[in-house]
Amino acid sequence: MENKILVVDDEDYHRELMHKLLSKLGYDVEAVESAEDAFSLLETNRYPVIITDLIMLEMDGVEFCRKIRETDDKTFVIALTGHTDLYDIDKLKEAGFDNHLTKPFKIEVIKQAIQDGFDEFRKRAERQGGSL
Repeated sequence: MENKILVVDDEDYHRELMHKLLSKLGYDVEAVESAEDAFSLLETNRYPVIITDLIMLEMDGVEFCRKIRETDDKTFVIALTGHTDLYDIDKLKEAGFDNHLTKPFKIEVIKQAIQDGFDEFRKRAERQGGSL
């Protein structure tokens, strides 16, 4: 589980791009097209880092993050969007996001955000005395 990442994006191109990029960086990546698909995976899998698009049809990324936070305060959740003008950073934090990135992004920026996410996940798990 140490290097598992869940990517949620309803656009095929972005989802496949993220899957390829993160896999090449050595992560075990699961990429799905909807929050519903993500919740199905979350029933039986644990992901230290989740990267989600904000604009999706069935359930947007903000609502998705809020629902995650109802039961999970360890996972590091990163918002990813190309529409920064539509989302206030304070609102993203209120919803439970730990970080946000804008499309297009530099590889070094996403690598650092993910590493920070894994580091924070480990700290949270240790503080809560639970398992990873």
